[in-house]
Amino acid sequence: MNSTVPNARAEQQEIDASAKWPVLVFFSQAIAWLIIGGALQLIAATQLHTPNFLGFLSGCEWFTYGRVNAAANFLLAYGWGFNAGLGVALWLMARLSAAALRHGGWLIVACKAWNITLGLGMLGILMGGTTSFDLLEMPRWITVMMLVCYAAMGVWAITTFSVRNTDNVFAAQWYIFGAVLWFPWLFAVAQTMLFNLPTHGVVQAIVGAWYVNGIYGLWFTPLALACAYYFVPKITGRPINHYYLTGVSFWWFIVTTAFAGGSRLLGGPVPAWVSTVGTTANFLLVPALVIIFVNFFRPLASGFETAKGSVSFKFIVLSIVAFFFAAGLNLVLANRPLAAEMQFTLIPELRDWVIAYACFSTAMFGAAYFIIPRLAGRPWHSSALVGIHYWLTLVGIVGIVVGVGYAGSEQGRMLNTNVPFADITAMLKPWLAFRTVTLMALLVGHVAFAINFFWTAFNSVIETGPKAEFANPPAMAATTASEGQHA
Repeated sequence: MNSTVPNARAEQQEIDASAKWPVLVFFSQAIAWLIIGGALQLIAATQLHTPNFLGFLSGCEWFTYGRVNAAANFLLAYGWGFNAGLGVALWLMARLSAAALRHGGWLIVACKAWNITLGLGMLGILMGGTTSFDLLEMPRWITVMMLVCYAAMGVWAITTFSVRNTDNVFAAQWYIFGAVLWFPWLFAVAQTMLFNLPTHGVVQAIVGAWYVNGIYGLWFTPLALACAYYFVPKITGRPINHYYLTGVSFWWFIVTTAFAGGSRLLGGPVPAWVSTVGTTANFLLVPALVIIFVNFFRPLASGFETAKGSVSFKFIVLSIVAFFFAAGLNLVLANRPLAAEMQFTLIPELRDWVIAYACFSTAMFGAAYFIIPRLAGRPWHSSALVGIHYWLTLVGIVGIVVGVGYAGSEQGRMLNTNVPFADITAMLKPWLAFRTVTLMALLVGHVAFAINFFWTAFNSVIETGPKAEFANPPAMAATTASEGQHA
């Protein structure tokens, strides 16, 4: 035992050294887009209740709501989401495969090319080159560049897995492997059927719903679950409960999610079987959700006292809670009577936001607070900034869920009781303003996170405030195979 621990530490240090600059570059790009996208999102949210708040810029086409909101969605999904997701995925894959990340220089070049492409896409959207499909707002002329750059980045996760030095394949690796492979499939099919060889009529709406559901369900959610399956046992020192069931839940989850997109079209002018398949697939997700709940409940409950001081643990718990809340909202919106009342309200938008931010982004924050100090070789520079980021994130999530949830439910009730549209708009206005305030709180938290990240990762010489500290994870006593026992 004593001889293997130093060897394991040396192996981890070698892996961290190989992943250091690629992962830091991915996170630096991700955080930059998080700030820019968050600022654009705040502008768009403010325009909904105060249209002329930008003054003379309100008349500029670049700053109209349609363009600003599309650019914000594009940057937060592909700028923040894909950079942070791939950065965490590559580090996790290297650690779990016990293999160094190879050819990091090429990975950095691919990352830079991806982000230059996103910058061009943002300019294209603001100049009016957007499309009418959610999450496909980018101009058509950058889509091939995005696919090539993504292939150049994602291939290294597969390469690292193929040269692994372990006998086991862990649940986190399944979810990472799946997410990395599913995106090019979703993106290529959607681009072909909507733009290159466009289908006609309702088929476009079906493809659009299938793509949006796939991005949320087969990219954001699997990466959040990969973080949970790695960090919960790692930080708490408790193994995943009934780990042998994770294979069942993984396959059950991805198969049902792939068919669940049709439920987004309930009540729409599409063949009834499309929405029925989507509704059925959503309710078939329940067994997978039960297994995932069983996997996490015991290690979270028994390891809470051990891990409650870890900011990574707090963010990961927040992500897991948001995952089950989003799953509950999904079931509500897949129910025909409830969907008929809520589908044209703020509730579907809230469901997608909970998946992308409250579930995925908090998982990325938790992973960053664990990974960055190990790559930078020093603890987080400011514990005060860590606290500001966590509490503003928590307050922002609770505020948006409560505020938008209440406003959406009232909106649905009034829409279905023939209340004049002007009265519904008047009711929504203060809640939209409240959402703007919570988005501002989240943006301030992101700025605190960005300052602390660049201060820590790039080893600034400026020294102010108490330094954050991190401890080595507790040793796992269980004999069951689980991520936390390795790497």
